[in-house]
Amino acid sequence: MAKAGGSGKLFVQVMIGLFVLVLTIMVPVFTRLIRDFFLLVLVIALDLGLIASLIANFVQYLRVRRLQEGEPPKAKPAPAAKPSKTPQAPSPARKPAVDPKILPDPGLVFRFDLAKAETSTKLIVIGQTEGSIKTYSTEVVNDHLQLEIRVRQDSDRDIYQQDELIKQSYQADLRRGARVMVHLPGMERFREMDARERLLVQEKPDQSGDFQFNGIDPRNPIRFQLGDRLRHDGKFIKGYFEFHLFTKDEEREVSGYRRLDRIFFLRLYKIFPGYDTGNPTEDGLYPMIDPFLNR
Repeated sequence: MAKAGGSGKLFVQVMIGLFVLVLTIMVPVFTRLIRDFFLLVLVIALDLGLIASLIANFVQYLRVRRLQEGEPPKAKPAPAAKPSKTPQAPSPARKPAVDPKILPDPGLVFRFDLAKAETSTKLIVIGQTEGSIKTYSTEVVNDHLQLEIRVRQDSDRDIYQQDELIKQSYQADLRRGARVMVHLPGMERFREMDARERLLVQEKPDQSGDFQFNGIDPRNPIRFQLGDRLRHDGKFIKGYFEFHLFTKDEEREVSGYRRLDRIFFLRLYKIFPGYDTGNPTEDGLYPMIDPFLNR
């Protein structure tokens, strides 16, 4: 219905345009017949208005025709080019985990006999992946604890008293590179170890002020706890390794003298709460087991 009404209206407009065209053709005729000037001007103005109406109707006709036929669909804009992704560097390869069979177990004992060593000094280093004792634990760092044990020379010794038993003297220099709690014989509880400490194992008293012991009993050893972060009460948050240092006496015959040597032992007493061998890190190390996690 709307299209029919529009077509009828358009037909009327076209007919009016034709009528205007006829009037335009008749203008010269009117100018010859009409002698009055004002009337002539009026006829010419009317003729020009009718011509303008014809042009407007023709333009409207073209617009209606275009709407009826439908405009051609507009071309879809081309999709914007996606920015090229910058190639990412490959992630570092995951290191293979350390074989659990080579992890240290509680009860492991290390023996150090300076009398049979090539030098009078022995350096013991507890670390993560380096040192004399490797833990492969996330709670320990390399050079976590160093123990340097050496023989002390006694300048007051009488070399002519060959029948007297000579008791060898030793000193142990301790250095820590991370958190270490220490418990010395006679102490009530653990305390945080200083960055450097010295222990003397000898019979004669010394005026240096260092901790001194005649011997270190295996039943009451020097205890070290190694770990990462501490709580406010001085206990490690995730876990620790506990080592015991003690000595045993051994009498020997050396160049006609009787000498009492001290053999040093370092025992791995405890790993608390234990290795989590099922979840190694990207570096191939092992964290501690979460004691509150049900497995």
